[in-house]
Amino acid sequence: MNENKNWQNWQPVDKDLEGLLRPGFANKLQAHHPLMKLKRNLLINIIWSVVITLIYVLLIIFFPVWPVWLALAITSLFNIATVWPAIGFYREIQPEVSSSQGLLQQMKVQHDAISAWGKLQLRLALFVYPVATAGGYFLGGILGSGRTVDELLTQKLFVWVLPIAIIVLVPLSYLLAKWMFRKSFGRHLNALQNNIRSLEALDKEN
Repeated sequence: MNENKNWQNWQPVDKDLEGLLRPGFANKLQAHHPLMKLKRNLLINIIWSVVITLIYVLLIIFFPVWPVWLALAITSLFNIATVWPAIGFYREIQPEVSSSQGLLQQMKVQHDAISAWGKLQLRLALFVYPVATAGGYFLGGILGSGRTVDELLTQKLFVWVLPIAIIVLVPLSYLLAKWMFRKSFGRHLNALQNNIRSLEALDKEN
């Protein structure tokens, strides 16, 4: 009883929490709430991952060359492995909440899960990016020269540049992926963490 009363009387303490409650409705999160922004960006991430994976499949069909096929297959599996949890997170974020405790629990679960998901992606990427770089290098060599894989491997310059490309491009790809995650999810996760602290402080006061 007291919890419901406190929830109804609660006034948001920052801009991210404003508009959390809509008069006349069940307690519903507004579009600018960090959870809803995370939900939106998860959907964008899912769509892009699916589109890119489909492009990889088409490349596998049209370029059945083993280094390219292997790289694209591994990269596609990586995309599937990362997009599957994202679909789960997207479905679990519910706009309607019954109480401050329900909201607090949902925010904690999603904050921890999405943060862990981002870290896992970056760890897996360290193993996937070298293979993807090599596959892209071979694909570029085939398209640019018209040679077969065996012919390319007889070219000393091609063979020597391959490890250099991996050494240079893998760290750059990793940093780009890290930046993109922060851009899409990082600031909303930080805002969510601030909201969690605000609700926890409110619960302690009551």
